[in-house]
Amino acid sequence: MSKRKMVRVVFEPGGTELLVPAGTLLSRAAAAAGYGIETPCGGMGICGKCKVQVNGDPSPLDSNERRLLTEQEISQGFRLACRTKVSSDITVHIPPESLSRIQKILSQGVLRLCEADSRVRKVYCELDQPTLNDERAAFERLADCLAHRQLNLRPNLNVVRTISRTLRDAGYKVTAVMYEDKLIALEPGDTTSHCYGIAYDLGSTTIVGYLLDLATGRELAVSALMNPQTVYGEDLVSRISFASTQEKGGDILRTAAVDALSRIAKALARSAGVRLENVYKATVVGNTCMTHLLLGIDVASLGQSPYVPAVCADITTSAQELDLPISPEAPVVILPNVAGFVGSDLVAVLISVEWEKDGRTRLAVDIGTNGEMALLHNGKTYVCSAAAGPAFEGAGISSGMRGSPGAIDSVVISDDVYISTIENRRPIGICGSGLVDAVAQMLDAGIIDESGRMLSPNEASSLPEAIRRRLIDGERGPEFILVEKRHSGTGKPITLTQTDIRHVQLAKGSIRAAIATLMRTAEVDDEDLSEILLAGAFGNYIRVESAIRIGLIPSVAREKVISIGNAAGTGARLALLCEQEMQTARELARKAEHLELAVSPDYQMELMDRMMFPKVRAPMH
Repeated sequence: MSKRKMVRVVFEPGGTELLVPAGTLLSRAAAAAGYGIETPCGGMGICGKCKVQVNGDPSPLDSNERRLLTEQEISQGFRLACRTKVSSDITVHIPPESLSRIQKILSQGVLRLCEADSRVRKVYCELDQPTLNDERAAFERLADCLAHRQLNLRPNLNVVRTISRTLRDAGYKVTAVMYEDKLIALEPGDTTSHCYGIAYDLGSTTIVGYLLDLATGRELAVSALMNPQTVYGEDLVSRISFASTQEKGGDILRTAAVDALSRIAKALARSAGVRLENVYKATVVGNTCMTHLLLGIDVASLGQSPYVPAVCADITTSAQELDLPISPEAPVVILPNVAGFVGSDLVAVLISVEWEKDGRTRLAVDIGTNGEMALLHNGKTYVCSAAAGPAFEGAGISSGMRGSPGAIDSVVISDDVYISTIENRRPIGICGSGLVDAVAQMLDAGIIDESGRMLSPNEASSLPEAIRRRLIDGERGPEFILVEKRHSGTGKPITLTQTDIRHVQLAKGSIRAAIATLMRTAEVDDEDLSEILLAGAFGNYIRVESAIRIGLIPSVAREKVISIGNAAGTGARLALLCEQEMQTARELARKAEHLELAVSPDYQMELMDRMMFPKVRAPMH
């Protein structure tokens, strides 16, 4: 990819500035800057809800904008953010009515009990003041006090620089904050009741942060937002290319990630009523690319065969070095990766479920734009990753959208089509769980066959009348109407096209072929699986029967499939609270056997087979 011109966008209100590649959609640039803009039509340019006022020279008006904007609005510089591209430096004012509600981001996961041992300790000390008869240095005076409590203390230069003044100003009554045996802060008075940490799940699409009390393990607040890096590339390959080929591309992506983590930290502190300087530890999990970018590590090798990362071991840095707005010397621990595209997020999933506890044959699947999966059999863990594409997140689907209010999230086809939407809003598009439901129901109804081919209207004579009239001839082949325009929140019908079905086949085929390759390597059949664990937002909201019906996961008894929520976030919290869990993460990452699907003949063979849907059952009559 050749270098692209970078341009500056200033967003008002707030004055946030952002550098983006020329040609970037305003809606994506706004999201990267932390301004979610309402796009209920999924960016199709048909609802007119994303009006913004532009001062500058963006791309020319398109036909959708001319249709949806009045002459007065056009003269005042109003544009549709989903249709306007940035070509030069501009200022954008976002009206309050154009700001969106955040999409439904999964933040919850079951946090099991663990013994709180974060290695962060706060100790209140009342020290003797120095005299001519007691000339001990300030640090040694503090260290001696702690030694009487069987605690060793090592100096930290950044804290020692001001230790004498801190002691004098506090009347030698201070609280020492230690991480392991290192002094990371010194505070006036007794602050031992305030000791917090943050666990981050740094996803490629969404980021979640959890604020916990390190002494009790109690969760105090949760905050989530969209990953601002999406403006520089929806998928990991695009971001690796941007970081590797654009001038300061890696710095731009790193700044975007750090800014997001910082915004979450501030939101958590406000929500819980705590001070950021009382946050003394953080953990971060994410895929290998995401954690490399966060740490400013060159990711070029991840984009070239054999896709080798710079480091897999866990890394501990300081908040100050990472530019996080918590206690400056607080350790920030990035959990270990396994391989180039199997990251610490999957490791966190495994520690969250006590992966090796009972030795059963288990499959864990975390599906996003990139799917990661692990199989445990006979004491060995096999892992791999597969690119699923953005279809399950609504992208690339004609009426697709993320899981926001108004998104169709479930579908039933019987005598007619019945849907539900998030927050029971009027339907404006379809998200991943609704998409899988719809395809499963269309298979059972005989609307599509096992090859994925959709019936044309003149082939649908055996279907019920209410279903038959929903099959239409579209511009590029048959389409199936899920919601007629009179019931739609956009005034346009919500349909699934033949191309949409093909996108689903590619996504589910990739994931299912990866699972099959793991199982073939371990010599495991479907009936050998004691359970399938579905992690992440998609795995949490999807209807299991539909996932099995389209062939996304192995065909097992329904009770064997368990949705475990944001298990990566759960693992990050466990590693924050308990050093033993952190040690388990290191062992799991070290022992896991990684399968590189790019060179696997089994995977290529499975992929061709798994793009087909399981045999269609008898259609309705």
